[in-house]
Amino acid sequence: MKKLNLMIIVTVFTMILFCSCAQNNDVMASVNGIDIKKSDYEVRLKSNEIMAELMTEDINNSDFTSEEKNTKITEIKEKCSTDKETIINSMIETAYIDSKYDSITHEQAKSEIEKQMSNLDAYADEYPQVAANGKIMDEYIKQMGITKDEYIDLAADSYISYVNKQKAKEEFAKEKDISDDVLDKEFESYIKQEISKTLAVYYK
Repeated sequence: MKKLNLMIIVTVFTMILFCSCAQNNDVMASVNGIDIKKSDYEVRLKSNEIMAELMTEDINNSDFTSEEKNTKITEIKEKCSTDKETIINSMIETAYIDSKYDSITHEQAKSEIEKQMSNLDAYADEYPQVAANGKIMDEYIKQMGITKDEYIDLAADSYISYVNKQKAKEEFAKEKDISDDVLDKEFESYIKQEISKTLAVYYK
């Protein structure tokens, strides 16, 4: 059950959240015609700060050994980075992949998020960690200052980006007989090379 909720608690929360209402002078970068706006960056930064704090607290209160706690907290800090360059580069990567793939619709993604949230409720009594993850999500929504419906819409957009990246990675991995760790590194290097060849403009 931990694996069921890992994507919700970490991956989706740390994907880009686009805001279409920002002004042109808000643009920090652009890739393949998709703008990366300051408002997007600020939302991502706030999201990462909140999620890192909530996840770290949960890990510190767990029964993991000190070594396990340190390892998991390090992983959380990497996934929920607050470094400006790291965040912007991640957002540019997401924008680039999203410009190449259109794997699922918003409604399909929204349905998947709703299903996973239902699973949190359904298994909360049986699995303590699921209940804890549900509380983390509720507190995250509260601290972000959004409603549950707004969260579902934002998470759906993030889930689309997640699926698009998985699709891109699957295509890259075809006929490659390598471990997942090596694949991840080679894929990230490949995406960086592809972005360097495309129309990516940095404004700030």
